[in-house]
Amino acid sequence: MRNKLAIVFCVHHKPWLMMSTLITTALQDFDDADLFFVHSIGDGEADHPGYAEYRALITNGRGNPQLSPYDERVREVCCLKRKRVFHLEYQNDHALDSGVWYKFIRSRRWREYDYVLFGGEGVLFARQTLLSSMVSFAERCGVHFIASGHEKRRVPKDIFMRYHTRVEAPTELDRLHDLKIREAFAIFCRDREFRALFDSWRSDFEPETQNHIPDLLSRTELAWRVRARLQKRWGSPYLGSQSEAGMRTRIGQRIPGMMDALRSALRMRLHGWLGDAREPRVPRIFVQGRRQPVSTITATEREGGVRYHRVDSPEWFGCAVTHLMSRTFLERLSERLDRYEIYDILDLPFSGTPLEVIWGFTPAWLGFEKWFTDGFHRVRKHFTTYRREDYPPEMAAYINRYYCGRIRVGWQGDHLKIRALRPDCRHLEELLPAGYF
Repeated sequence: MRNKLAIVFCVHHKPWLMMSTLITTALQDFDDADLFFVHSIGDGEADHPGYAEYRALITNGRGNPQLSPYDERVREVCCLKRKRVFHLEYQNDHALDSGVWYKFIRSRRWREYDYVLFGGEGVLFARQTLLSSMVSFAERCGVHFIASGHEKRRVPKDIFMRYHTRVEAPTELDRLHDLKIREAFAIFCRDREFRALFDSWRSDFEPETQNHIPDLLSRTELAWRVRARLQKRWGSPYLGSQSEAGMRTRIGQRIPGMMDALRSALRMRLHGWLGDAREPRVPRIFVQGRRQPVSTITATEREGGVRYHRVDSPEWFGCAVTHLMSRTFLERLSERLDRYEIYDILDLPFSGTPLEVIWGFTPAWLGFEKWFTDGFHRVRKHFTTYRREDYPPEMAAYINRYYCGRIRVGWQGDHLKIRALRPDCRHLEELLPAGYF
């Protein structure tokens, strides 16, 4: 008997990132999924034969900035108190999260599931109904591929293919990076159908980023701008706690997060009168850092309170490679990867860069529709200020806003801490390790 859903998490470093993901996973109204924690072991400087040219250029120790060492503390974070949890280990390398997905696909472990959700640490399940909605929507509409729209992007071909050498004084490592991007696409172009898509990739548009997430972060534009200004001026409390920041700065840093926690605590007490937090009647998304009604950008469909929209152009992709794929999709993808020996891409340095974009081409390549959802948020940079914000205080604040009235989350060092739960969410105490409390 096949199971309905498997969730594959790439686990690597920074305990608070995986904690934020698992807290929001535990808050889902769908709990019938098998969980695979794939630990990406090592510092990323794997001894692949294809890395020889790369290794020759990093004698000064400065290599791929996307690589970082595995943090053993994440193991304890993933010790959930439930059945159907599996732990795997792959070698950390330049393919990053996409490489983990390809290695999992090569293992054929997905064959026992109708759908497989691939997600990295730090991705928030931003709606309580997300998992049940995705499965229902995919079954009802015959959808085989859903990408996260939290950072939906397209880049002109001529820019992406020389992304690192278009600077004024590119280094030899920059030149190698762009060379490996071209080699990665050449591997996929062994299939003439992919080659046709690659050749049709245009350059007659500007780079564009859309952020499709639940419209629960700020009711008014003024409130959003004030918060952005505060964060830009004061920075993160996490960084302030590691520096010699003065008292005034530390207070300023903590104000936004304190307000989120207080609002969630109050709504928890008044839930009987107020109910759950609701989005505006006309929800908004971010386009190039500015909020606009989603209806002015694309037509959406709703399932269980989650929005979906279809995109035909292959160059649109979802950053952070969070994807739901059906078994039918994976069967077809696996066959192509084997037939054209595309797993060769895992031997290339910097392969994670092109693989992120290639996921956008994959549905059209295999003959499927590509859909995006607004149900995820991989916190990375602020949508308006572009300041990095995937630190413990900000992750806690986002959870408090998306699940306002259900949970109150704080932080302590490199860990998140659940401070309060609504009675109907108390099952988290039985599921999550003691370190979450």
